[in-house]
Amino acid sequence: MTLMRRLSLFAPALLVLASPFVQADELDTLQFKVGETVQHDSNVFRLSDSANTQALLGTSSRSDTVYDTTLGIKLDKRYSLQRFELSATADNFHYNRFSQLDYTAVNYAAAWHWSLTPKFHGNLTTDRREYIDYYADLQNLGELNHRTDRTTALDGEYELGGAWRLLGGAYHQSSRSSVAYTFEGDYGMTGGEAGLRYVFASGTSLAYRYKFDHGEYSGLPPGTLFFASNFSDRTHELRLDWAPTGRTTLNARLAYQSRTNDGNGVRDFSGLIGGADASWAITAKTSLTGGLSRQLISYQTNTDSYFTLDSIYIAPTWRATEKTTVKLRLEHGWLGFYGPVPGFASDNRHDTTNLASLSLEWKPLRTVTLAAAVVRDTRGSNLPGFDYKNTGISLSAIANF
Repeated sequence: MTLMRRLSLFAPALLVLASPFVQADELDTLQFKVGETVQHDSNVFRLSDSANTQALLGTSSRSDTVYDTTLGIKLDKRYSLQRFELSATADNFHYNRFSQLDYTAVNYAAAWHWSLTPKFHGNLTTDRREYIDYYADLQNLGELNHRTDRTTALDGEYELGGAWRLLGGAYHQSSRSSVAYTFEGDYGMTGGEAGLRYVFASGTSLAYRYKFDHGEYSGLPPGTLFFASNFSDRTHELRLDWAPTGRTTLNARLAYQSRTNDGNGVRDFSGLIGGADASWAITAKTSLTGGLSRQLISYQTNTDSYFTLDSIYIAPTWRATEKTTVKLRLEHGWLGFYGPVPGFASDNRHDTTNLASLSLEWKPLRTVTLAAAVVRDTRGSNLPGFDYKNTGISLSAIANF
């Protein structure tokens, strides 16, 4: 799953309403959520300024107003050493102008935080997430791609004694698109991991993991040459979790990833990936988070086999009163595309992305949240047709009980 896929159609609402169930009492076993979000997008299909809107959409307007009705449920229950969690939401999206885009998304996440003994514990999780993937490069087609990601994972940790922990796990991931062909393609992937973690007396931990998986792609454009359908990933990872003070935390990850494609070495790629996230509670009312990351992502065309995504963000939060919170988030990303197949020259494509969002959240009651947000989302490219600009404004009301 790529970091860029976070930038779905309803990013402002998601930024405002992250952790939607926290308004209910933390001791409540069963919680419900109902809500309504109204959002206006200035460029629904993320079309380039150079695109012929009339020819692609049958209208000169690129904007639309979207209504999102949400129903949700969350269960959190403990039994002795075990803890069970389940959350599910159904969102019905209705477009005022482009009604052919109407859809309902059902998303869920379930977890069993198991513990066979106090020293042997782990997690069994499964989740489903459906969202609009604006980075499927469909701007010139006047389509939207609904991508559905599913993940099921089992992990465990055994305390060997002293500060050492033995780590292990297995997982299966899949991703499917509503559009017949995208350059990233649909895929299914199964893998596992093993490693060690050292926990210092201060609570800081340093871990090493070796990850290995095998997967299969489908759904690439029929004109793509040297189609790599089967692939394997090998990743060596170091992770640091550090809390230098009671007000600051740092989580960092550095890894080396190697992708090989069965019988199709021209699509192979490898390199360093990772990231870091830091948080700082400046005062009782203000906090600051920030981070950076680097990813390598498959992208199969005749001129490219993969791209790098480097991103950085900063996000201050101000709790103006007990009932009012203001959030700002700024993100910037750099994308570079590499790996042409034999007979084709590199297109030297490079993109930049920017996301700026500002949200205001007000809780007139303990169980009711009213929010407003504005987001500016842009992408620039040195190649024609891949750029776009969009401004979204949203209002939402959420009740948790």
